[in-house]
Amino acid sequence: MKLVNVCAIDTQFSDIANTFNKQHDDHSAMMKAAQKLKEVSGCSPTASLTACIETVQQEHGASKVQVHMEGYSFSLIVKEKKVPDKLKQVQQQVGELSCSTKRVLARKTILQEMIRSMLQSQTHLKERINTANPEYLDQVRLEDNLRENIQKISLAKELSEQYDEAARSVLREMAQLAGLMLEGDPEIGTE
Repeated sequence: MKLVNVCAIDTQFSDIANTFNKQHDDHSAMMKAAQKLKEVSGCSPTASLTACIETVQQEHGASKVQVHMEGYSFSLIVKEKKVPDKLKQVQQQVGELSCSTKRVLARKTILQEMIRSMLQSQTHLKERINTANPEYLDQVRLEDNLRENIQKISLAKELSEQYDEAARSVLREMAQLAGLMLEGDPEIGTE
């Protein structure tokens, strides 16, 4: 983000960038966990999570391997006395997938509110920048910086929505595997 020479506004843009970067990292971790889950369960990289879990259930018995879901957390429950290493790896990846999915969803609500606030107050932001910087050339440069920052947070908003949809897709698949049906798309992190 470029500086606009008004500390409060610069801090808001910085906070948005930091929150987006964290969500981006969470999304990457979610995608990595999904790919690793596919790998350790012996599925192709293009297979669905449902297909991978069903493969594991067929190998070990559906009554012994089940997806358990509580709230937005999900896990793979194994009802065997001695859990094979491969199955432990699958359980670990399901756990990592659950954690990263929840983090993506939680950050989306916060990020969208921060971005919405900035986008709605563009005119006010411009006025504050011009008031704090009376020199014309500074105003031109800082207005350009503001414009560029607005473009960046608009892009962050779009990407955040894509990350959120990917996380909700994972959640829907896991809920279905657990025998549950998600009603609507409740907001995460606003309760």
